[in-house]
Amino acid sequence: MVWTAFQVVAPPFARATSPEETVRTTADKALAVLADKSLSNRQKTDRLAELLDSVSDFETTSKLVLARGWKDFSDSQRKEFQQLLRDYLIARYRARVDDYAGQTVQILSGRDEARGDYTVHTKVEGGGHPALAVDYRLRKDPTGAWRVIDVIGEDISMVSNLRSQFQSLLSRGGPEKLIQTLRDKIAKGDAAADSGKSSL
Repeated sequence: MVWTAFQVVAPPFARATSPEETVRTTADKALAVLADKSLSNRQKTDRLAELLDSVSDFETTSKLVLARGWKDFSDSQRKEFQQLLRDYLIARYRARVDDYAGQTVQILSGRDEARGDYTVHTKVEGGGHPALAVDYRLRKDPTGAWRVIDVIGEDISMVSNLRSQFQSLLSRGGPEKLIQTLRDKIAKGDAAADSGKSSL
């Protein structure tokens, strides 16, 4: 339930000079898109996807999700998995876009993490829903830009959640089994149904 709730208002990111500014700037843009009644669900999703692409580090997120399994993927499989992971995450929140009801994002604090990462703590509130704690873990890319690598809602890590879901598929059929499952779910429009599930 937490995953379903926070994915609608968990903002993608835009370039900025600090992690907090990154979250604040892009949260404002994302919430403006969600509140724009002139846009269709598809248009909102497309604009949010553009924001997500602009600063997300899907290679690092993919490595974190696959953990030791990363070494079992060929170069071409790694590239495809990164694209499928991106498409899967977008599909998971597409069905929830219309649930937005005037929430706001408040920046609370931040802290340094290992490997030069940084976590920004936020609170999502308003719209008649209980306040929700959402943290964003960011890492600098080679150009010095901050990019998101994980989202933690109410202490549930997106990376850890996906890792636990994908691990059984990797154990049963290796990289190709996981890749084919993601292909099928995205093609069939089933990804959104996984929002509240603990496994694929």
